[in-house]
Amino acid sequence: MPELRIEAKIDAKSVRSLVWSGDSLVDWVGGGQRFELDGRTIPRMVYYAFRFDAAVVSPSGQYVVIYEKLGTKGLLLCNGSIVRELNRSYYHATAYEYPICFAMLKDGREVLIHCPEDYCQIDIDEVETGTRLTESLERKPADFFHSRLMVDRSNQWLISAGWFWHPFDVLKLFSIDEAIRTPVSLDDPGLFPSQQVEVSTAAFAGSSSLMISSSDETFSGGDYGNNEFRPKSLGVWDMEAKKICSMVEVAEPSGVLMPINDDFAVAFYKHPKIVSLRTGEITCRMPELQCGDQTSSIIHHIDALPPLAIDALNNRFAIATNEQIIVVHVDI
Repeated sequence: MPELRIEAKIDAKSVRSLVWSGDSLVDWVGGGQRFELDGRTIPRMVYYAFRFDAAVVSPSGQYVVIYEKLGTKGLLLCNGSIVRELNRSYYHATAYEYPICFAMLKDGREVLIHCPEDYCQIDIDEVETGTRLTESLERKPADFFHSRLMVDRSNQWLISAGWFWHPFDVLKLFSIDEAIRTPVSLDDPGLFPSQQVEVSTAAFAGSSSLMISSSDETFSGGDYGNNEFRPKSLGVWDMEAKKICSMVEVAEPSGVLMPINDDFAVAFYKHPKIVSLRTGEITCRMPELQCGDQTSSIIHHIDALPPLAIDALNNRFAIATNEQIIVVHVDI
């Protein structure tokens, strides 16, 4: 049975963002301050005079974007130096998370995936040159607020865990290769089948699976198909077989998800907890470590979320409190 174990406590005040860099943690919003697991701190390189509060790093670690979750502004950095400013549409930007992530193409080029033209249009830019790879006069995106963009480890798949009015959380899945070949594929409903329940959160689990949690919101009167998620459930969808391979009802929201293996996941709603994918039972909790109340891309109505860095490959995560960074390992 997996257990949560505190691996390190690092003294650190006013941490503004967290990303993993090997076995170190970096606060890029805080100017690139680096934290080692043995407690050492390497001072920041620069001060950014803006309301940035989040960061995302490219697969190589060379590029970083710092941005404001509920704003329109971002900065692209290369090895800590500013490359260019980024923007997204103002439309409801103060309500939901800025949509942005990195990926690496098969030829080694790193790309930035974001919504620089409109809230409903995903575009892919070559990071180094800024060249738009999804430019097309045929683009006609559907009315959808893209958010919480995420790419799988193979850099083949992209998910957008956003929403449409009124509001209702929805998941969309795209092929990155197909998006480069045919940009209008990003304007379609995507490869994930339409659901009658609200898809609250999602995360890639392995090479061909998506871990998905749903809320109690639904368009259905109780009649669900064989390949549809139910309300208040946690399950896994096989992207290759295009079907649900497991689903259980859960007693409380999952929030952000970190897959562990085929049987368990870490859920971060309010505090870290291990959830069984077979029974829905919570087998381990860490209630002393507060993670916030996020269950959607729409977060304007909840308290500010503490910086969280997930390293699923190494079964660990880190959360910043007011005074410390707590690194937690999942012992399997």
